[in-house]
Amino acid sequence: MKSRERYEILYSIARELASSLAPDEVLNTIVESVTRAVNAKGCSLMLLTPDKKQLTHTVSYGLSRQYLSKGPVMSNIIIKEVLNGKSVTVLNAPIDPRVQYKAQAKKEGIASMFSVPLKPNGEVIGIMRVYTSEPRRFSTQDVGFLGYLANLGAIALEKAKLHEALNRDLELRCAEVAKLEEEKNRFLRFLSIAAHDLKAPLSAIQGFMWVMLKGFPGPLTDKQKHMLERSAHRIDELLNLISDLLDIPRIETGQIVPEIKVISLYTVIRPPVRDLREQAKEKGLKFKLELPAGLPKVYGSVPRLQQVINNLVNNAIKYTPEGGITLRVSPVDCNVQIEVMDTGIGIPQQDLPKMFEDFYRASNNPAEVKGTGLGLSISRRIVEAHGGKIWVESPCPQTGNGTRFTFTLPTRHETERRQR
Repeated sequence: MKSRERYEILYSIARELASSLAPDEVLNTIVESVTRAVNAKGCSLMLLTPDKKQLTHTVSYGLSRQYLSKGPVMSNIIIKEVLNGKSVTVLNAPIDPRVQYKAQAKKEGIASMFSVPLKPNGEVIGIMRVYTSEPRRFSTQDVGFLGYLANLGAIALEKAKLHEALNRDLELRCAEVAKLEEEKNRFLRFLSIAAHDLKAPLSAIQGFMWVMLKGFPGPLTDKQKHMLERSAHRIDELLNLISDLLDIPRIETGQIVPEIKVISLYTVIRPPVRDLREQAKEKGLKFKLELPAGLPKVYGSVPRLQQVINNLVNNAIKYTPEGGITLRVSPVDCNVQIEVMDTGIGIPQQDLPKMFEDFYRASNNPAEVKGTGLGLSISRRIVEAHGGKIWVESPCPQTGNGTRFTFTLPTRHETERRQR
């Protein structure tokens, strides 16, 4: 074989080894290329067992299944020489006393064997063995060429071991994720049942309290009335918490998906705005709505998106002592963007990354402002279930004070494009 042909084979295998994600394919290419390049009968790559007493066939070419299944290849004189880093030639395998399976070699039609050590990092991990049908000594050039191929084979074997280890690790991680997902779903089911079972008796208690407050069972003293009003208010807070806790498993388990259809954002924005405007007015705040004509339609759940609007604007009203709130809707690229801006107390910078976490409340949250700490995390879940994104900035970039919450929803055409 000419030197140029040898280099072309080496380059081809090295390139495949560098680019292939399937090491087994590279190993098959090596044993086949070796066999064809030196006009041999076959070639095999064998790995040493950890105790270095046996060899196991990893990949081969040109050898029959019967020969490969002849039994374990024990560490003999040849292997011991190869372990010392030497290449070993056996001219007449059927009669050479160093060969373990002489009769099988004769039946297979093997005359000579040439063994080369595989040592990717200086340590021998196995053998590349070339088999010929006629007695043969390889030339110095062939020996050098086979040595280079053996090194590539060693690298491919190491890569195959790494690939196998990574696959095992990936399977283990996938199993862990599946287990965590199962535990999460079990917890969400428990949360849903527990919250539902709590809501019914609390609603009944609240009903009895309002009956008493209206004086049907008889007149109340001012002290009794005050105590009942405070108790009813606390139950309101508990019912709101339970409603939020019920929302989490509903969203996490995809129960809002059947509610999603093609909608106009005008049907989402306009109904809650009336009440929100009144709430702002009662607190002496201005409320501004910027809702342009011709907005593109989106895929969405009207009640769920209204829940997000209510959460964001209610928060803005709670945390704005003076000034006002702006609700702005605008098309941006392939999305519709909804912004809620206020002139309120703002959010400390260290709190911004955590604002959408469950039960998180900003460090400057006034003690008199009550809440579950779930409104923003539920809003995030709803927006993400719609394929959108939500974020917060404080101070608001446009005014230099207060806070701006922004979320986006993909347009109908963008959602359909993503689904294709």
